[in-house]
Amino acid sequence: MTNDEWTKHILDHRIAISDTVTFTDSEAPNSCFDPDRGIVYTVYTASRKNYGESGDIVALAITPLTQPWRSETKIIAERGVTPGFKDSIKITNSTCYYYQTDETLYTAKTHFGQMGEVKRGYVRALFCSSGWDYFYVDYDIQNSCLGPIKHLKCNWNGTVQDMTAGIYKQYLESHGLTGYDVESETPDRLIMSDKFRLQPDGYRYAMATAIFAQPVVVRIKDGTDIVEFVGHIDQCAQYEAQSAVVNGKMYAILRGSKGDNFFMSDDMGKSFHTCGHIEFNTTRPQLLPYKDKVLIAVSLCGITPNRVRDGRNNILLLCGEGGDLSKYCQVFHIADSLGFVYYDIFDYKGTLYMTWSNAELYVDKNPQAKDLLWFVRIGEIETE
Repeated sequence: MTNDEWTKHILDHRIAISDTVTFTDSEAPNSCFDPDRGIVYTVYTASRKNYGESGDIVALAITPLTQPWRSETKIIAERGVTPGFKDSIKITNSTCYYYQTDETLYTAKTHFGQMGEVKRGYVRALFCSSGWDYFYVDYDIQNSCLGPIKHLKCNWNGTVQDMTAGIYKQYLESHGLTGYDVESETPDRLIMSDKFRLQPDGYRYAMATAIFAQPVVVRIKDGTDIVEFVGHIDQCAQYEAQSAVVNGKMYAILRGSKGDNFFMSDDMGKSFHTCGHIEFNTTRPQLLPYKDKVLIAVSLCGITPNRVRDGRNNILLLCGEGGDLSKYCQVFHIADSLGFVYYDIFDYKGTLYMTWSNAELYVDKNPQAKDLLWFVRIGEIETE
């Protein structure tokens, strides 16, 4: 299909899946799927009172692939009641319970719920509190309820302890990497927006970053909640870094890098070599494996017409493999004047689906394009 045909296909078949009645902000979706039930689980952040970026709510959208109009939203945590998760109030209703807290949830826009593939009948959502502590909660699929909020753990210097921004900083400093500041009045914040994808060695790998720091490869043994540090990239990034493993090689793309921003590792993240620079706007990019290829999704500046922040109204999707960027081919370049922001493209049995946010509800109040979430079936694409 042509770019115009792709754009029409996606915009004509999209379905809103966030709470468009009570939420004034819905953004930064991160999805996984249940391979047996054909249901997508999407964690996102939201607000009932603020337009644009917010840190009030962590929500879970549950969307049947074949009937996305039946999507429902459950709240995981909401700011506004008690001073911290340890003393949080459990709110019970007919189908699930959730937590309310006075902690700021995701004080930076990129602190959003993170999920891996569905295993053992639950979905695990990871989220950050006040930019410092990482927590997780498991959603029981069969009983439609949330488990207790628990602190994500980390094995550092031979001791299992809470996963915090301070531990991340200690890892960087142990390798001579400085500049990551967590002590100031406006501290850098720990960000784990990359997906933890299960690999043949039994570990789930992802990348951790901060507002401005070197990205670090982390892994979690499947079935546990203990983070281990694997390696890092010396190049600084702003906000997110994304990874994907294809044919035994790990790829990484960095947002906001002043130099090279595309890297590859031959030893599962212990070390990286540069593959060059991909020009794109400083918004969240994405990497994902698809049919033994790498898909790269980025956004370009200067695309018109546009009613939102520059570079947040389009998606360029590339497909290829290896470190030679000249061999990556364009799949499509789509645009919408109301935004394609923080898109999350995922593969379900060879078919691509996508969630993203735009400014369709409140474009006159905020140009961030983070008003509501959309879901669409992209379909199968050619990789040759």
